[in-house]
Amino acid sequence: MPTIFPREEKAEQLFEKILKNPDACERLKETFFDNLPDVDNPEADTRDVTGVTFTRALFQAYENKDLSAFLMAVCGNSMFDLLRNSFLIPIRFNDKGKTNPILLTDETGGLRKDIGIHVPEKTYQKFLKIYKNKEQIPQVEEYLAYGFREAHQYDEAGTAVESVEIGQHLGVLLLYRMPEEIKEHLTDAEIYVHVWDALMRVQDVLPRAFMYYGEMECGGQKSAAGELGIFLPMSRFGEKMERNIELANGIALGVREEMEAYGTKFEK
Repeated sequence: MPTIFPREEKAEQLFEKILKNPDACERLKETFFDNLPDVDNPEADTRDVTGVTFTRALFQAYENKDLSAFLMAVCGNSMFDLLRNSFLIPIRFNDKGKTNPILLTDETGGLRKDIGIHVPEKTYQKFLKIYKNKEQIPQVEEYLAYGFREAHQYDEAGTAVESVEIGQHLGVLLLYRMPEEIKEHLTDAEIYVHVWDALMRVQDVLPRAFMYYGEMECGGQKSAAGELGIFLPMSRFGEKMERNIELANGIALGVREEMEAYGTKFEK
């Protein structure tokens, strides 16, 4: 797809010269923000990025047609960070080798040892009460867990990208194991469509709940078709957690049934 504007000749040399001049970088940054629509908080954190970092990101985005490079400098999010942190796409279990969520309890509700995360006694006792009264549903597990979202930022030199944990929470993780038959009848793309539909339904009734998907080891086993996870932070959903769990179960189990029905209807 062609760009909207023709690419300038010798742009790289021009960018290099401007990058060597911090005052020029600051002027470019100020011009950019001066031409943004008015916002409620003109002193927002986006203005704290250095002029050199801002300018380097802007030029790299232009040269490489990489919008995420620019967005990271301006708002600390890549394109897909923005989508995930707007709760518009699910989070893959343990994405890029980083454990997320972290299970803080075992299959019996007991607190795991040496987890490296402080769990207040009040929080654990609240979870334990919920766990002991939970509805027994096949292929559904409940855990106290630590979950987070991610943003990205440039290092101090402005040349490397670092991941940053944001939105850290302790909460109840509902883990729904998908029947292996689903994998036999649905492609990964079809499964993802159903997962995305589930996320939108969850956000309608449980806004800002996390949703995970993919393969996660649970009880020493992995499901061939993977799992679906709904994470309800205590700080947001704790007051009516039992009712919120019922809502989440209704959505996830309904989507699981829809996936099974969708796959089997194409059987010969």
